[in-house]
Amino acid sequence: MKVFLQRYGLLIVWAGLLFVLSSIPDLQFPVRVFSWDDKIQHAAAYTPVGWLFLRAIVWKKPFTRRALWLAILAGALYGAMDELHQYFVPGRAADWTDWLADTIGVALGAWLFYRWRGRFTPRHQTRPQEKLKKSVSG
Repeated sequence: MKVFLQRYGLLIVWAGLLFVLSSIPDLQFPVRVFSWDDKIQHAAAYTPVGWLFLRAIVWKKPFTRRALWLAILAGALYGAMDELHQYFVPGRAADWTDWLADTIGVALGAWLFYRWRGRFTPRHQTRPQEKLKKSVSG
């Protein structure tokens, strides 16, 4: 259970916070600068979703492109479910452009995690097979 919470805990808390916020009828950001600034808010709210999904998927494992795409897909599906949920909340509406902004935020968050993790991973890691070949031949 401890490992599960370490791996998924922040993701569950953040997703729960987004669910609670999307359950509030007629929730409006206090300041509107331009007509589509809510899309920036959606992308910003879902950037941690991408980061946390990818973090959970590659937990103590090597990074793969498949993991990146899985995190983006999972985050996009969560965004779609959130938009569907908002359809049933009075004063809220499901909007595919909000979902698109959510997905862009998820992709940005996953990419940022990938870049951040890459800073702490040696670039030229030797594979175990290569180490074995070097030790046998050398």
